[in-house]
Amino acid sequence: MQLHTSRNKRAGLIFISPASFASTWSAGQGLWLRPVGIAPLGELHPVMDTDAVLPLAGGPYGFTHLDLVTGEATAGYQATRVSIAEARRITNDETAAQLATITCPRPAFAGLPMDRVQVMGILNVTPDSFSDGGRFCDVEAAIAHGCGMAADGAALLDVGGESTRPGAEPVSTEDELARIIPVISGLAKKGHLVSADTRHSAVMGPALAAGARIINDVSGFTDVGAAEVMGHAYLSASTNNCAIAMHMQGTPQTMQDDPEYGFVPIEVFDVLACHIDRLVAAGLPQSNIAVDPGFGFGKGPAHNAEVISWTSLFHGLGVPVLLGVSRKSSIPKLAASGGYKGGYGELSDDRLGGSLALTLAATAQGAQIIRTHDVAETVQAVAVQKGLE
Repeated sequence: MQLHTSRNKRAGLIFISPASFASTWSAGQGLWLRPVGIAPLGELHPVMDTDAVLPLAGGPYGFTHLDLVTGEATAGYQATRVSIAEARRITNDETAAQLATITCPRPAFAGLPMDRVQVMGILNVTPDSFSDGGRFCDVEAAIAHGCGMAADGAALLDVGGESTRPGAEPVSTEDELARIIPVISGLAKKGHLVSADTRHSAVMGPALAAGARIINDVSGFTDVGAAEVMGHAYLSASTNNCAIAMHMQGTPQTMQDDPEYGFVPIEVFDVLACHIDRLVAAGLPQSNIAVDPGFGFGKGPAHNAEVISWTSLFHGLGVPVLLGVSRKSSIPKLAASGGYKGGYGELSDDRLGGSLALTLAATAQGAQIIRTHDVAETVQAVAVQKGLE
């Protein structure tokens, strides 16, 4: 099975030689850097000169090469793969600032160290979420499940009261608050780090007041007043609240209606940069922001594959990178494209293997936070990956 992107009237990305790139690119043009040649630093340093290897976001991985990308969506993007030294030469060292951003250690996010993978447990208190809708609508059952995920190794718990699956209808502010506030409060009182999964500014303030430390917004804080809620909460309280800004093309009602991109990783990067700028302008420090490229949100299977393959690009935003791939509907399509018979995971509960494969592909490129329904299995997978480094 061959994966096809949805209808695409815009050009994509082509790789060209370093010489062609050098003759095409000029100072002032758009330039994006994708770290490649990524491996654990312990494997790279014994076989390479130290100045030929740079650390990736201050974590356990390093990289030896870069994909330099220029262009724009309508005309298309051009890329070339070069060593770090060659990248500096071709761009007259205009890569210096971006390399500093890519390599510098990330500060702790909501108190969690970012030099190791942190697992976020999904706790949907909704009747209609795509995977676990209706299972944890009872407050006590939801709190018990959250505590169970924490016991399994979840460092933070993401409580959501509105389904954002494709085609989902919005819920009222009153209903969303009634669903999430008792659960957030109950978990916070038990000492758990809680995130509220909401895209509505009217819900964010009460969620923070109830004990949520983080707001995880699939719309990137584009709701009227959302960024201002986050900035005001930070400036006026002692909670040191944090934000996770996700990329989504369209809304849950429309996002899978033939999504279209020129080259999805670059365009997602630029939107996420705008989300960060919006939050910073509202008063939230960049050190309190993380981003999520939005696997499955306004993207077809081929788009999602590109997002995973280009995870390292998003370190150029200078903040922690979160990936949420758990049980997503692209998994059976990606599995079928691999040429094996069966085991594709047509039902959401049968997608654990694919979820873990995508997770490890992202964490091998330095992704710091993984959002999942299957906490114990995900913790085990990333722990084994760490043990092999």
